[in-house]
Amino acid sequence: MGRAGVVFGGIGLAMIAATGVSNAYTYDGSDPSSTGCASGATTVESATVRNSQVTLGTIELRYSLACHTAWARLTLNQTQGACGNASAGYDCAHGSVTRNNDGRTYSCTIHQGETQCYTPMVYDKGMTSFAQAGIDNVLGYADTRTAAY
Repeated sequence: MGRAGVVFGGIGLAMIAATGVSNAYTYDGSDPSSTGCASGATTVESATVRNSQVTLGTIELRYSLACHTAWARLTLNQTQGACGNASAGYDCAHGSVTRNNDGRTYSCTIHQGETQCYTPMVYDKGMTSFAQAGIDNVLGYADTRTAAY
């Protein structure tokens, strides 16, 4: 099943909702901390983000039983260096969560000087979702996905 795309802010959310590709459920696009859904949440799937030379970080699929939501949390093993522009030469590390039944996707980016980010949530009661990460640095690119839950 194809992805609907990465969502950044309310404009992207409106564009996905308008296409009819994905459904808008309670908590879709909401922050896990500000809603209280992060309280009591667990990591239900995780994967090491590794290229052929080195382990770069960990991508986790977090789940809140209380809210029936999932989101991704990406943690780097080292602080993110210069990234995101032509002079840096590397893309900033990013994570995403995707709901399998309709492809709704939200993402986060780790900016220079940071080590972690988490995405907005997808509602997934009775559905499954997965987390994915992409990390680009001097040692190469790594793209890793968790199993679905």
